[in-house]
Formats: sequence, structure tokens, C-alpha cells
Amino acid sequence: MPLGAAAGRGGDGGPTIPLPGWRDWLFSARSFAAAMLALWLALWLDLPRPYWAVGTVYIVIQPLSGALRAKALARFAGTFAGAAFSVAAVPNLVDAPPLLALVLAGWVACCTMGSLYDPTPRSYAFRLAGFTAALIAFPSVDAPGAIFDTALARVEEIGLGILCATLVDQVFPRPSAPLLLARVEAWRASMARFGAEALAGRLDEARFVADRRQVARDGAALDTMFEEARYEAAAERAGLAWVQALRARARAVPALISAVADRAQGLRRDAPAAQAAIAPSAQAAITSPAAQAAIAPPAQVAIAPLLEAAGAWLAETADPARRPAALAAAPDLLARLRSAEREAAAAAGDWPTLLREGLLARLRELVETWARALALEPRPGAHAPPPRLAAAPVTSGQMDPLLVGLTGLSVLLAVLACDIAWVATAWPEGGTATMMAAVSTAMFAQLDDPAPAIANFLTMTGIAAVVGALYLFAALPAIDGFPLLAFALGLVYLPMGALHAQPATIGTALPLLVNTVALMSLQETYAAEFASYVNGAVALLIGFAAGLVSTRLVRAFGVDWRLRRLVAADRRDLARLVEGRQADLRRSVAAMLDRFEYLAGRIGSADATTLEVSELAELRAAINVQRLREVAPQLPPALRGGIEATLAAVAAWARGRATPETVAARLDAALGLAMPVRDRAARQAALALSGLRRALLPTAPPPAPTHPAPALEQAA
Repeated sequence: MPLGAAAGRGGDGGPTIPLPGWRDWLFSARSFAAAMLALWLALWLDLPRPYWAVGTVYIVIQPLSGALRAKALARFAGTFAGAAFSVAAVPNLVDAPPLLALVLAGWVACCTMGSLYDPTPRSYAFRLAGFTAALIAFPSVDAPGAIFDTALARVEEIGLGILCATLVDQVFPRPSAPLLLARVEAWRASMARFGAEALAGRLDEARFVADRRQVARDGAALDTMFEEARYEAAAERAGLAWVQALRARARAVPALISAVADRAQGLRRDAPAAQAAIAPSAQAAITSPAAQAAIAPPAQVAIAPLLEAAGAWLAETADPARRPAALAAAPDLLARLRSAEREAAAAAGDWPTLLREGLLARLRELVETWARALALEPRPGAHAPPPRLAAAPVTSGQMDPLLVGLTGLSVLLAVLACDIAWVATAWPEGGTATMMAAVSTAMFAQLDDPAPAIANFLTMTGIAAVVGALYLFAALPAIDGFPLLAFALGLVYLPMGALHAQPATIGTALPLLVNTVALMSLQETYAAEFASYVNGAVALLIGFAAGLVSTRLVRAFGVDWRLRRLVAADRRDLARLVEGRQADLRRSVAAMLDRFEYLAGRIGSADATTLEVSELAELRAAINVQRLREVAPQLPPALRGGIEATLAAVAAWARGRATPETVAARLDAALGLAMPVRDRAARQAALALSGLRRALLPTAPPPAPTHPAPALEQAA
């Protein structure tokens, strides 16, 4: 929440709008100063549409300097690309209006679809390239000879608005880098606390899932801030190269914590004695055979103290002051874990022992991964280059190709419907409606459900039309000179600019700030005609309404539908890995982590129950499938055949062609072949099978005990 803001709930239980704080008013003042500078310069330079420069200021200006520069660069690049396309398309296709309309609609649709595959600020450039062509081309079809001048004016005015916003930001800069580094520190601390509490067993299932989702949401927000901070000056972003490496290493930590916690839960259920914390000396003092039989062997009794030690170590790393000492102690903790892991590996290969050994292996991996991540210390003023890391690839694995296609279809329908109505009615403002249909469908395409945002924009545009009419026909006739004009505009633009600074109210403020001045069409000399104004305002509203109808018709599935598709995408990736059709495990893991972080920001406990979501299960299963693939060539034929049958059942389940009971039966049969064999490769296979079983069937009862085989050849 911005400094000085107040949040709460009204007396009727509804949310209240936060009051702007001093930072919000400062942001509004600098936004208004940049807008008035852009308006004055545009009038002085006699540019044809000064309001484009003013609107650009409010579109690109952001509370943080990095975000402003990212959006400014994307807006200019998108404007230039869209202008170039319109200059190429209109003169060549103006004699074939149906083809021109189809080409322009296809361009907007393709650019919008392309933007959905880019999770960085560059996506805005793709969207803008699409609807900029519509903004320039559709009003120019009656005068194709002037298309170059119109495109040039658009680029100049957009560039002027960007320049003014950037200049004012230099006076009151607010770098993104310090805030990003503070958020990174908070994220690391929350991750460490989550792990510590999970290992200590202090979290019930609901709290565990909620905390894990919160960590994932905060991590995804860091990616957005990092991409924006990269656009700042070199002095401001120094040291930020460590952040990307940190995220690449640490984003898988929630999955490791889940794997450890899941095995600990399985041990508590299937082998309670394994959680005992009796020291070997105390164990030796017990002489009763019955009591000794109830006590776990030495490999088992180390679990509880090791979980406590690892949890305490994670808690130490949450405090920046104690972190160096915790990192120095990490090698000793890892040595204890490796020793316990070797002891567990030497024990009999029954199910509880596999759970213990798997828990210790994942616990060691957790400590190693977290220690390596913390060694990457992002700090202000750091100039050393980042280490050469095999970072996980940046993907947009949460993007569904079907959703992308439907988004493009909604753009096509809205634009072509308005274009057909324009031609059929010969409405002079039909071009305005058509270009606004393109804007409305492209502008909000990245949202899960664009329809509410388009509806809100439509409502606020209607209010902007009223405000613009009051200015144009009541206030402006009495105004003489730029200072008085700026004062009159400030009465509305300063308070609305303060709301524009807040994420909760930007959707209310921005349409009014941009569309009021656009509808007024401010020029050097006053010239306003009421019928023309109403006609233009109606066209604007009809264009947005067409975009709203098209979006609701084509993308009316809701967020639940998209979440189901993401769950299905995880299972398809798992099936491809099992079938050998996807060889790059790192890319699949990165895509699954993308989807998990996306789901974490949108799903609640009720949704998870309805959608049958088991978060991170497919990711953990994929890793264990890869371990089985790696060890399979070293296994005897019978065991290798059992594993292949198991993997076939997993693939069939992931594709919806097998039941969990079938998978459980195949897994248990393979475990029955692997657990009795005292061989390193077979032991690794048994560990991977147990991990696969815990990932996909966490509530299944333990497999039936098996009897050890005397030799590898007999097991084969």
C-alpha cells in the first residue's frame, strides 16, 4: 500500500478506496507537469493531435523509474512498428477495402497473440504495434495519400509525450533497484521461514499450502520488477544481475520443501517409530526385548533431530544479520545429512526405509540449493559480473495456445463487425468505432478475464465523455491562454492523477485521464461542434462495446477453465517426458514452475478442491521419472521391464487413459522387484519409484512388504 494510504472496509462490509498519500500526490503533480509540458510543446510545434502526447504521458508514466522507461521504450517501438505497417498496407490495399480490413484485423490479432507469449515488458510493444496500425489506418482510408503524414504525426506526438514524461522523471526519480532489492530480501526471509515452519511440523495442510502459494506469488512479482529495473541507468541497476541467478536457483525450493514435508508426513503415517528422537546411547540402555522392538533402528532415529536442525538452520538464514554464520555452518549440517543418508542406504530396503532415505536425500538437496542461492548476494553498488550459471530458461509455460487463438479470434470478430457496420451504414465515425474495437480487445488481452476490465473502461469512458463535454462547451469558451487552460485541467487531472498512482484505482483513473483530453481534441484555436462531439463519443463507446461483446462471446470460459487447462498442460508435459518425446527436463521443470506460480496467484482452497489440483505433483513426478530413465540401463531385465510398465501406466494416467489404481498397482509391482535387491542401481530405482509414488499417490496406503532376494541374478 502506498505511504499514507488507508485501507479498510466500510460500514456495509464493502472495501473502501484507499486515500492517496503524499507520494501519490507527488506522482500526480509530476504527471500533470509532464502532460502540460507535452501539450504546450505540441501546440507550439503545431502538431495536428496534441492530445496524443498528453495521453501518452499518462499511459507511460509510472511510480518507479524503471517501469516508466520499460513502458516508454515499448510504446515507442510499438508505435513505430504499427505506423510502418499502416503506411505499407493502406496505399497498397485501399482499392480492395475488404482485403484491407481483413489484413488490418489480422495484423492486430497476430500482434495481440504474439504479446501473450512474452512475459516481459516487451509484450506491450507487440500489443501497441497492433492497435497503432488500426488507429492510423482506419481513419485514413478516405485519404490514403495522407497516411504517411498521419503516421509521422503519431510517432512524433507519442515520442513527445514519452520525452516529457522521461524528463520530469529525472527531476523526481524513484529508482526501482532499491525497492527490488528490499523485496528480494523479504522474499528470501519468507521462503526461509516457510521452510523452517514446514520442517518443524508447525503448519497444518491449509496453512502449508497458503504459505507456499504466497512465496510463489512474491517470487513471480520479483520477475516483473527485475525486468523493469533492467531499463534503469547502469548506476541504478548495478548488482541486479545476481537477482536473476538467485531466482533461477531458489524458485524450485518450494518443491523441495514439499517433497521433504510429504515424506515426513508419510513416515508419521506409515512408520511412526521413524520420527523418534532417541539417541543411540539411550537406545543401548534399553534391555527389554519388547521395548527394543518398538524402537527404530539407528538409521531411523536420526530423522527427527535432523529435521529440527535443518529447520533451525533455515530460520537462521531468514535474518540477514545471522545469515553469514548460518552459511558458514552449512557444510557441517550437510555432512550430518550425508552421513545419515549413508546409514539409511545401508538399512534393509523396506518401504519406511525408502521414505527415510528419500527424505534425507531431499533434505540434503534443500540445504544445498538454499545455501547456493543465498551465496548469490544481490547488493546495491555491486559491479562484479554474475557467475556463469546454468539458469533455468525463461519460459511462458502458463500460456495456453488455445487461449491465444481465442484471443486472436475475439480481436478479429470485434474489428470486422465494426468495419462491416461502418461500410453498411456509411457512418462517418465508423472508422473511430473500428479502431476502438481493436484497442479494447488488444489492450486487456493479457488478463485472465478481460471482459470486466473492458466493461470498466467503457463505463469510465462514458464518464470521460461527460467531463470532456463540460470542459469543451462550458469551460473552454471562457478560457484565454495556456496558463488558465492548465489551471482548469488541473482541477480534474490532479486528483485523478493521485488515484492513477494506486494499483487499486488505476483502472478507474486512467480511462478518464486519457479519454477526456482525446474527446476534447484540444487545438491551438477553439473549434467545437456539439453534434460532431457526440458523434465521436458515441463511436468511441460503440467500439469498446463491440470489443466487450466479442470478448464475452469468445473468452467467456472464466478463470476456472484456464486453471483446468494449466493443470492439463502439466500432465501433458509429464506424459511427454515419460514417453521420451520431451528430452529437456530443465525446460519442462521451468514451464511447470511458471504454471505453479501462475496458479498460486489465482487459486483458492475451494478452487483447488473443485479443480482436483495437486500442486507441484507433476513436477516432482517428472524429476523422479528422469531419475528412473537415467538408472534404467544399469538394471536387470526383470526390474527394467517393471519400470517400463510403470512408466507406461503413468503416461496413460497423465493422458486420462488409466486410473490411479492402475498406476498404484504398477508402482507397487516395480517396488516389489526393486526393494529386495541390494544393489546401488536398484536402490536408486527404488528411491525414484517411492518418490514417484508419493508425488502421484500421497494418500495411498503403503505397498505390501516384500522379502529380500539373496542375489541380483535371482531378482533378475
